[in-house]
Amino acid sequence: MRLQSGDHVAFKELYSLYHQLLYGVACKYLKNAVMAEDAVHEVFVKLWVNRQQLDPAQGVRNFLFKCLKFHVLNVIRDHKRALIKQYNLSYQAPASHEEPEAVVLFNDYKKALDQAIEQLSPRKKHIFKLRTVEGLSNEEVAQKLGISINTVKFQFSQASQLLRHYLKLFSSTLLILLVRLFL
Repeated sequence: MRLQSGDHVAFKELYSLYHQLLYGVACKYLKNAVMAEDAVHEVFVKLWVNRQQLDPAQGVRNFLFKCLKFHVLNVIRDHKRALIKQYNLSYQAPASHEEPEAVVLFNDYKKALDQAIEQLSPRKKHIFKLRTVEGLSNEEVAQKLGISINTVKFQFSQASQLLRHYLKLFSSTLLILLVRLFL
């Protein structure tokens, strides 16, 4: 009620109460501190702008988290390709300041992943790459390939399970080799 009447102190109290919590949630999904901070500020701006339309029965907390959810989803949608490109660049080129052993392990793991992807059926491989490399949604892949969304989900799920299994085997083998090497 105080916020609806334009009480700045009430707004500051809400900001102090919810800022860290909202920031933590935004960071969890956006994986970027600056974008998370922007999301939280946008939510509080929206709270202030729409304060007179707030439903006291719904509560401010629900409003804040609902706004954050939609804002984060919009940011992810709008920045999906850039985020995927940034991820791929960091995945493909390990930093030069890393330990040589880490670079070797990284390269071996990447080779194992590439080999695992190559062992997928052509259809699973294509769907997996469209989802992960190009960042398309299930719906977009289904439209592009002219198949049902359920087929895309099933094929992607199977591909992911096969890759996880292959990489677990690779990791176990690598661990055994390292243990034997150092014992």
